[in-house]
Amino acid sequence: MKIFKTLSLAFVVLLAAVACDKGGDDNNDKKPVDQSGSFENIEKEWKLVSVNDAPAEFNVYISFSTGLFALYQQMYTLDYQFYEGEYNVDGGTLSGSYFDAGAWKCEYTGGVSADGNTLTLVSKDANPITSVYEACTIPEDVKEEATATRGVVDVTPYL
Repeated sequence: MKIFKTLSLAFVVLLAAVACDKGGDDNNDKKPVDQSGSFENIEKEWKLVSVNDAPAEFNVYISFSTGLFALYQQMYTLDYQFYEGEYNVDGGTLSGSYFDAGAWKCEYTGGVSADGNTLTLVSKDANPITSVYEACTIPEDVKEEATATRGVVDVTPYL
């Protein structure tokens, strides 16, 4: 039992040390977050790459096209889940609703970077979450898996 306590304490100390590590890079390689509110070039496919400046721990792809979106996510399951619906840009705010699951959790500010390669979404709630996406092409196998397993598992959509 004593060894378990010692190992547990060592693990906690290790976690604290990792959490406090700044990495020594002074954040020089971080891209600035674009919160200009311009969603003008949103109509393309995106992959989630980070959440609150940490690498994404799950896979989320989203496609925006003429007022419609398609969301493919692999969160808390081994399979991709598929959701679709409508989105709206009103001023600097992005909102949406699923065809079969109601409104998104919240509205978002942010925008698409000037070069069109990065989409930043900042949730409009008490504890804002910043999600950064990069332009991509959603793999066909992800689309096929997500639509094939649609409705099999009840998972809350990411947005």
